[in-house]
Amino acid sequence: MVLVREELEKIGKEATKYLRELRENPSSTQIIGYHNGDTTRVADKRSEDYIFELLKTTGHNFLFVSEESGAVKTSENYDYIAIIDPLDGSSNYVAGIPWSSVSIALYDKNTQSFLDSSLGVVAEVFGNNIYSYDLNGAYKNGQLVEKSNKKPANIAIIYYEREQINKISQILAKLGKIKIRSLGSASLDMIKVCLGDAIFFADLRKKLRNVDIAASSSFCKRLSMIPLDEKGRPIENSLTTVSEFSEVYLSTPDILYNILKDL
Repeated sequence: MVLVREELEKIGKEATKYLRELRENPSSTQIIGYHNGDTTRVADKRSEDYIFELLKTTGHNFLFVSEESGAVKTSENYDYIAIIDPLDGSSNYVAGIPWSSVSIALYDKNTQSFLDSSLGVVAEVFGNNIYSYDLNGAYKNGQLVEKSNKKPANIAIIYYEREQINKISQILAKLGKIKIRSLGSASLDMIKVCLGDAIFFADLRKKLRNVDIAASSSFCKRLSMIPLDEKGRPIENSLTTVSEFSEVYLSTPDILYNILKDL
């Protein structure tokens, strides 16, 4: 017996419902720890625990790789690796800004490549949309999504540090007339690009982690948009530990080639 996309969608929906209810409790925003230069709040940890329990009820064994707890095995003989961000966009969640998500990517235990997740879900916490994928394609709210043929919106979603301003200036010069946004949930940001609601995504801060974008990266791959690193290679990362990327870029192949060839 194997897990199917519909099961994972249900888990995503349950987790986001839990987070919406938890948001009504003032203690949910309290900081209870620190990890890798980031904070852990009550909502982060409780969402992680809840997702772990929901996945365990499927009857499968997992190696969980999650933002708050790192790597956790339910059995030495696990069936899947589950890379999880229990609350992507936690600062937005705390501030009441409706742009955050739950992200789960499943890999067969023998998978070697970060972009070869077989099943996954990204569920909006405060919105109505749930994005998922399996080996047959990408889905929005249960409906198969085709590669977008519409002209992308002239919005670039970019994250960078002050010392990278010269590099950002080079990128913007190549993009031309564009509006810049930093929305705060990388998984949802990337999906916006893949669906044509933005034209470009980049994170240059060396802070973006595999747990943040495992599911969104494989969702985008189903739509023929491959996230690249600063050398123009498909991104790779650990499947068994929480680890950062150096830089991540996402757009159409022609735009990425033009951007990265001279950087």
